Amino acid sequence: MDSQSNHSDFVVSGLPPSNACLQSELENQLGMFQELSYAYFAVPRNRVVAPLIVSNYPSPWLNTYKQARSHLIDPIIHYGLKSCAPFSWSAALEAVSCDQSRELFRRSSEHRICSGTTFVLHDPCGVFSSLSLCNGGQQADFDRLLADRQGQIQMALIHFHSWLMSMRTVDELFSTLANGPLSAREMAVLKWVKMGKSYRETGLICEISERTVKFHMSNIAAKLQVCNAKQAVYEAQRQGLL
Repeated sequence: MDSQSNHSDFVVSGLPPSNACLQSELENQLGMFQELSYAYFAVPRNRVVAPLIVSNYPSPWLNTYKQARSHLIDPIIHYGLKSCAPFSWSAALEAVSCDQSRELFRRSSEHRICSGTTFVLHDPCGVFSSLSLCNGGQQADFDRLLADRQGQIQMALIHFHSWLMSMRTVDELFSTLANGPLSAREMAVLKWVKMGKSYRETGLICEISERTVKFHMSNIAAKLQVCNAKQAVYEAQRQGLL
């Protein structure tokens, strides 16, 4: 797959344009791999926020992806949230059961984003980050190159992420989405329910009444389009909200 973009086509989501130096730093860490199509993705696991993306993917696709909040159904992101080792996109697609996720990947293929490998990092601050590299030539050559240089690429992700986190706080890096699916209070309630707390216990912890907890859970289920608390926890985890 030939890259369809150049250095002027990257998007830095959640940060002002003055932070365009992020791409330069990432490419510095990537070294020889900067010639491939790449995408760095980062988001706190426990907050509804706009993700940070640094990439040389085609601008039309990046803009559409960001506006549609496609990371919530992206099979690569979902698989990465549960992984601690590099994985091929084919492995992530084999685990997909959601039609929306398959459709998203089909649309990305129209921009020649269809075959690649993703490296992941789960940092001490609760931020999940990944670095995806797209196939830019023969599949066998690409797989062999990444297999030989896995350590180098993983360290590039670690160094870039560490540099980024040293420059700004988590709050400065990520802006809360005004139209996020769940409010901060709803996220807190859902977190305690996920941990097995009863509505009464959750109310005591959050300093609200049991009735209010039930009200929040009803709203959460409605927003996530599920029927009960168990399904709400599952759906929130599936979307990467928890």
